[in-house]
Amino acid sequence: MRRRSLNTVLLAVSAAMLLAATSSSADATRHDAAACPLRVKVVFWTSTDWELLGEELKGQLSPCADYYISIPPLSNDKTALRDRQDDVIRQLGPHFHPLAEVTLAGATGWDAWVTGAPGRTWFDAGVEFRKRMVAAGYRPDLGETWLLNEFERSTRRNVSPHTRTAMADLLRGLDQGDGSGPRMPGVVEIGIAYTHQNIPDVPGYKAEMTSWLQDSAFWSSVAPAISILTKEVYPDARFWGVGGTTRNQRARRLNEYMQHSMNLVSAGPGSVDAARALFRRAYMPLGNATWPALGPDPYTPPFCCGHGWTLIPHEAMLNFVSEQIYATRRYVANHKGRAPSGRIGFSWQPTNNFNLPQADWDVKKRAIAARIGEAIRGAYRQKGLASANFACRPPGGTTDWCMGADIPGAAFTSEWETFLRWR
Repeated sequence: MRRRSLNTVLLAVSAAMLLAATSSSADATRHDAAACPLRVKVVFWTSTDWELLGEELKGQLSPCADYYISIPPLSNDKTALRDRQDDVIRQLGPHFHPLAEVTLAGATGWDAWVTGAPGRTWFDAGVEFRKRMVAAGYRPDLGETWLLNEFERSTRRNVSPHTRTAMADLLRGLDQGDGSGPRMPGVVEIGIAYTHQNIPDVPGYKAEMTSWLQDSAFWSSVAPAISILTKEVYPDARFWGVGGTTRNQRARRLNEYMQHSMNLVSAGPGSVDAARALFRRAYMPLGNATWPALGPDPYTPPFCCGHGWTLIPHEAMLNFVSEQIYATRRYVANHKGRAPSGRIGFSWQPTNNFNLPQADWDVKKRAIAARIGEAIRGAYRQKGLASANFACRPPGGTTDWCMGADIPGAAFTSEWETFLRWR
């Protein structure tokens, strides 16, 4: 396998950024809506560095893409929106849309707000959040909306604190508000907790999913409030970076995990029709752009939290995000009429677990964001120029960013093949 020095990698990223920035204005001049065979909504959940991310995506702008970047609430009051941060994203241009994050858990989240005073309901929480969005200056007329973090294991199991009835009431409030403003469907995340790629009980999780997908009343009730339904999947590099494998072998294993919810609902019987209609219209996987991540194993309890493991070299991470985009685009091409045809996204939570010097850390974060932007730009371009292969090597480029990596101890898993079948 061809290897590249770190300096070569960073120089290649910088050169690609310059080339894309130069051609971006020309693309924008030539662009009209009919020229985009596949318009794409690109969603990022962020906890830090949302401005940095937006700047790098702007430098790699695809005229066929709209970028939705979530803004987390205040750290000391998770029901409070950050002042002026929506402006930071909006000022990047008309292709960029801030999302206000609705955080449920924690001592200061909306869970605590609902239980903090007699008579409050989850519908009230949705209405109140809408009022705070208006006060903060969010612009639904520009496509700005909310992101719910998240449907989690209690929703899947239909137990407290986030029962299906509670979440349906919350979404109704978020969508409709107090009735004085426009409807505002938003982005809903299905959480990662206890569904990581290396969980020990995949069959048990599948059994819970098959039960949930057959709750037609729930899926029918929440569908009008959801514009994008995303599953946090966060692939783990230990199940990707297998030395001596081909790009398509890696893409197949990535898609078995990243698309497992879509695969299962597609294989389901008529009893999942309500869920299937929503998934086909709105589903997308939320990939893993968080580097370097510890993975779910060290948490207590295991698999409750965190991302897929990415304690890998920076060069390997550039390949990892590229191949997630390649795999998603390839899945779309091979499954006509099935989601996520016009949607793709990532979790973005850079964490300096390697204790890099600040200047080096900033360069590497920007390089990952730029590579994501360039890969999306290549995969989702104007007519005649869009291809999964361009996620790996942009037109005119010389570097193949889908070279994989030889991660010590990495091995493919076949556990997620079971989601290709209902039983």
